[in-house]
Amino acid sequence: MKQIRCFFYLLVMALAATGCAAVSGPARTNEQPQANPGASAEEDLQESPYYHYTRSELHKRQGEYDKALASLLKAVTKDPDSSFLKKELIALYLHTKETSKALEVAQSLVELEPENTDALMILGKMRQVLHQDSEARDIYQKILQLNPDQENIYLILGRMHMDSGNTDEAFRIYTKMTERFPESYASHFFLGRIHAIKNNPEYAEKEFLKTLEINPPLVEPRFELITIYQNQATPRTAPKIVRLYKEILEIDSNNIRAALELPLFYHNHGKKDEADALLAEMGKKSLENRGITIITAREFIGSKRYKDASVVFTGMLKGAPGDSTLNYLAGISFDSLKQTKNAIKHFLKVAPDSEHYKKTIVHIAFSYSENDQKDKAIEFLEAKHRELPEDIDIIMYLASFYEEGLHYEKAITLLNKGIALSDSNTALIFRLGIVQDKSGQKEACIESMKKVIELEPSNANALNYLGYTYAEMGENLATAEELVSRALAIKPEDGFITDSLGWIYYKKGLISEAVAILEKAADLTQFDPVITEHLGDAYREDNRLEKALEAYKKARSKTTGSNPGLDTKIKHLEQQLNELN
Repeated sequence: MKQIRCFFYLLVMALAATGCAAVSGPARTNEQPQANPGASAEEDLQESPYYHYTRSELHKRQGEYDKALASLLKAVTKDPDSSFLKKELIALYLHTKETSKALEVAQSLVELEPENTDALMILGKMRQVLHQDSEARDIYQKILQLNPDQENIYLILGRMHMDSGNTDEAFRIYTKMTERFPESYASHFFLGRIHAIKNNPEYAEKEFLKTLEINPPLVEPRFELITIYQNQATPRTAPKIVRLYKEILEIDSNNIRAALELPLFYHNHGKKDEADALLAEMGKKSLENRGITIITAREFIGSKRYKDASVVFTGMLKGAPGDSTLNYLAGISFDSLKQTKNAIKHFLKVAPDSEHYKKTIVHIAFSYSENDQKDKAIEFLEAKHRELPEDIDIIMYLASFYEEGLHYEKAITLLNKGIALSDSNTALIFRLGIVQDKSGQKEACIESMKKVIELEPSNANALNYLGYTYAEMGENLATAEELVSRALAIKPEDGFITDSLGWIYYKKGLISEAVAILEKAADLTQFDPVITEHLGDAYREDNRLEKALEAYKKARSKTTGSNPGLDTKIKHLEQQLNELN
């Protein structure tokens, strides 16, 4: 739908650009229409293309687009040589999302008037929006051959070549544009861009300065010059950079990018007082204009400039020390830099009524855990659980930390508490089943997984877990196959579910089938160690001993920590192969 809207907008712009004087309306003459013998005046009028065009316009105003299209097609039939009517038909087809028909009409328009640059422009725009870039470039090139004074075509064509990576051709186009339109600031700007891409800073600087000479209020060439000077990083460039930032802010006092980059530049060059003053002012402004915070987060955190982000957000907090959003973003910045202490300090300042509060709880807990303070993480989450005893998310996170710490009974108790609060929460019930399985409570696990499937029949994870559990137990293998097949129908490219089906076939003694499926599962999971070990078992059962040993060794190479069972399989298989040889 977005493409159609974009399409329609571009075509409307193209049609508007052609100008009314350049096209003819529905065919009309100063003579009276030729009357049919015996026809009334009304019947004679209905033979006029203008009549059908007018009816089409009336239908459009009433939102009756099917009728509008039917009337306009009649008008075109009455006057097939009218470029005006065909342009109207193109626009209407686009509005009704009949793109292919719009393209056909545009092509017929060009065939009718092959040197009509307005018609070529419409077709070029359509080709461009349909991503038929080669055809669009050819059309735009033809327009320039017919009329080299089309300034906007140089810009479109040059931009297309740049987007395709053909900077040499783009350079040629913009150079010709400069020769024909010496006062075109756009051509100089893009020539500067190309020189910058080709690492020709002197020529790039010259073109950007020329751009500003022609059009002094422009902001973007100043940012380009700043980038050039920052890459040079000499004592002579620092004053130029500061001057350019200040000029941008004089032109546009609300330019957030410049308002943030200038103090950051000060900070990185030892002028911390100036930096702090400017950032504190931005912090105050952000309290009234939340857009500042959003743009700042996108500019620094979104582009992974975490070190700069930490400077900017801590500086802004000096102007708005209690702002939860700024503290949250500062915490994210430090957390990304692995500066846990600073991250937690800011996360703890996020108020409970903030939209970010729950996320900070998770960040703090994981920060403690990742720094080998798992007990502290649990204590923190337990405190938050006491603070918000009915919060399901906190229950889930605390239970996962209990599970990770092998405190299975605590996890089961807590999850059951959560289920009592939300008895249809399949995420809680599924997690309960997993913990029950880990604690050796197989039957309880099976009942939990059945409950998930009862509440959510399309839950592929529960279907797979229950099916695999039956396979591991060597029980209900027909049911296991049916459950896992249902899961695979939902997630056909899931390697772990594929493994479950292969393992079921292995347990059923269908070894050839098991091998084929387990090979696929290993490939899908990039040779997960457990799945690769399953594959080794299947190869061994199929008497493909060398393949089995290869699979076991690959599984061992991907296994972290000890795995005595796998080590034993490798040892025994090596002995068996030596005896055979």
